[in-house]
Amino acid sequence: MSANGGGYSGYHQAKSYEIDEELACVGPGTPCGELMRRFWHPVAMTSQVGDLPLALRRLGEDLVLFRDKGGRFGLVHKHCPHRNASLEFGIVNERGLRCCYHGWLFDVDGTLLEAPAESDSERLSAHVRLGAYPVREYKGLVFAYLGPPEETPPFPVYDTFEIEGGELVPYEVTIPCNWLQVAENSMDPMHVVFLHTRVNRVQFTEKLGILPVIDWHAYEIGFFYTKGRRIGDYIWISTNDLILPNFTQAGAVFENTEGKEPKYFGRSSFSRWIVPVDDTHCTVLAYRHFNPRAEAPRDEWRTPEALEKIDISELRDRPYEERQRNPGDFEAFIGQGPITAHKRERLVSSDRGVVMYRQRLKRAMRRLRKGERPLQPASYAANPIPTYGSDTVIRMPLAADVDEEVAIKALLVEVGKVYRGADAIKGEARYEVLARDLAMLNQ
Repeated sequence: MSANGGGYSGYHQAKSYEIDEELACVGPGTPCGELMRRFWHPVAMTSQVGDLPLALRRLGEDLVLFRDKGGRFGLVHKHCPHRNASLEFGIVNERGLRCCYHGWLFDVDGTLLEAPAESDSERLSAHVRLGAYPVREYKGLVFAYLGPPEETPPFPVYDTFEIEGGELVPYEVTIPCNWLQVAENSMDPMHVVFLHTRVNRVQFTEKLGILPVIDWHAYEIGFFYTKGRRIGDYIWISTNDLILPNFTQAGAVFENTEGKEPKYFGRSSFSRWIVPVDDTHCTVLAYRHFNPRAEAPRDEWRTPEALEKIDISELRDRPYEERQRNPGDFEAFIGQGPITAHKRERLVSSDRGVVMYRQRLKRAMRRLRKGERPLQPASYAANPIPTYGSDTVIRMPLAADVDEEVAIKALLVEVGKVYRGADAIKGEARYEVLARDLAMLNQ
């Protein structure tokens, strides 16, 4: 052994590494927290809001979500402004929520309606408000906007939510780690090849183990990337979406693409938001798509366990040894720690998507600090907003005299152009145009 101990270097590397607080921290006043607060986020599933208040934590704030007896949703700060009693024990009224401690009644917008023990409750009402946020229920999810009320953006509706004959099944997965560790996973296509296929065992479909050719497409409100894999005479092109700051979509998850015939713009398996709970926890609130354009629906995919597996590849509640033998997304996320030590990472060329994502987030945060509001999806394009999460199969037989990687990359570029070229077209007409233009790429 050499005098310096050979290749062993643990002693010299045993030091703490910094987290990137600009990206990781989401509380009020933090760069990322302020950016997040400029967008609508789902905060719960509608089914979770019954006749009792629901305590929850989002973006580092303790909140209470309720639906009054008039059917209106309210999202308010957890503590009553009188004596800080928790409103999770509040009494739902015909109008608003009443604090259990002294009976103060608050409307869904935080207005003090009654202070029963006070003779001057009208004067109090003019000076006391409970913190509250705008709320909107949409197809089984409750969304909220936690930013400055004077900057409330239009509510975004994406095209995958409006597919004819479709059904959206909401679900939630909570994960005990920083939100970015989960969100940027969708910008890391290479992990699918190894974590989900080659290293352990096939967790979705074995064709995901084919090393893909990748093309990246950045545009005004986010990214999409196309991944091309050869299957016989065909190129299977799977496309992932990421719309800033935290909305993601993907193509087929379990469908075994055989490559026996062309396919044009089959739609996403799921749409999801990675919502920070606080700096060390997050929740995935999402829709599973059941429609004629998504991968073939199966009834067993509607169970809570199956919906969770879509997001974290293997179930969380498994024996520890099984999780070690067959780790999935969940283990990859939490194995980095509650907040990964960003300064310890050694990013390489295959991490291009992660780098692009972090750079775009930081750019948006810094512009916001200078007073420039982030571009809103529903301001960029009219609802329903065009997205790209999909699967396309194009016939391109292998040619002996052609560089395969170059040929696939050229095809991906053309597919990206076709996708963007139909942005202004809505509804079924868009799918007809895309099918026509994609068919022209068959060779």
